[in-house]
Amino acid sequence: RGARLLAAEAEALAARRFAEIEGVRENNQLKVIGAMRAERVGEGHFAGTTGYGYGDGGRDALDRVYARAFGCEDALVRTSIASGTHAIALCLYALLGAGDELLIVTGEPYETLGGVLGVGKATAGSLTMGGVKVATVGLLADGSVDLGAVERAYTDRTAMTYIQRSRGYSMRPSLTVDAIRRTVGELRRIGRAHGGGGGLCGMGPGGAVVMVDNCYGEFVETEEPVEVGADIMAGSLIKNPGGGIAPGGGYVAGRADLVARVADRLTCPGLGRHVGATYGLSRPMF
Repeated sequence: RGARLLAAEAEALAARRFAEIEGVRENNQLKVIGAMRAERVGEGHFAGTTGYGYGDGGRDALDRVYARAFGCEDALVRTSIASGTHAIALCLYALLGAGDELLIVTGEPYETLGGVLGVGKATAGSLTMGGVKVATVGLLADGSVDLGAVERAYTDRTAMTYIQRSRGYSMRPSLTVDAIRRTVGELRRIGRAHGGGGGLCGMGPGGAVVMVDNCYGEFVETEEPVEVGADIMAGSLIKNPGGGIAPGGGYVAGRADLVARVADRLTCPGLGRHVGATYGLSRPMF
């Protein structure tokens, strides 16, 4: 049997899945184009800035395009975010303070976050060195979130629950958006049972802030985690959103008040998102 026949048989077997992927691609392509049209993106947005970057209209429009495409209140998109780990770390440092507890509900996260968390060894500048307690709940055998264990680990000091969407370097299945939707609903229920709380983020009656590490997950479905209840998510432009065109960078997207805190952490309080030149990189970023 020739290679051409085997290839045709393989394509026939995969045809239904390919069609599903094409449907997702078309939906998301139209969503992104619609966001650009709504923000009236034009040639003037590609000019870029130097120096402090005050009044960079392209940079600010790109933030709004991401927020629209991801279906959330606000977004921060910058080449100065070096990686997905950097984007995640910005959120953790901006939204957690001494006495807060971070509850990771999807098992051990990427090893690149080890220095950020400071779990297992004292790392200068880590969350644990700054007085944040980090707890991790393993996944069930089928790769789903162990909500019973999460409920037992949740305390009145839990200020953030953390979901890693991708399998990362493990063999467990990645979480679907529907699985994240159900998990967020249960986290809200557990949070209400604990009376909400204060924390650095000023939590409401729904309890801890829900954060999603969205690396590798962008645009693989028709919805994003912030559209199904997550408060904030972060990722890398070196992966899906950059499409091999953006020279680098990362993003944070979600609730406007939380994104503003992250912007202050990226630069400094009082300046936040208003500084940061784009150095002629606006066009490939778009």
